[in-house]
Amino acid sequence: MRPWLILGALGAVLMAFGAGYHKGGSDCEAGHVAAALESAERTAIKQREILTAEVDARQFALALEDQARAEPVQSPACLPASRVLRLNNFAKP
Repeated sequence: MRPWLILGALGAVLMAFGAGYHKGGSDCEAGHVAAALESAERTAIKQREILTAEVDARQFALALEDQARAEPVQSPACLPASRVLRLNNFAKP
């Protein structure tokens, strides 16, 4: 057999191995990048939900406070029972 034929076949095998190794590394890196992007997206969604819940809680607290302040004062010494109960209901987790 001719030596250039053996060297050509060996070169083709080495080139195929190198190309496969490079493609496998690229695919692995792309998978890691996709997982990181998915994780970041899930984190952003959760943060948005938390911020929305905080805004809702603040609005609810303001509404309760407005209702408590709108109620007429019955005694200058203390708050009426309905105001206290309304504010206590908001404070419960």
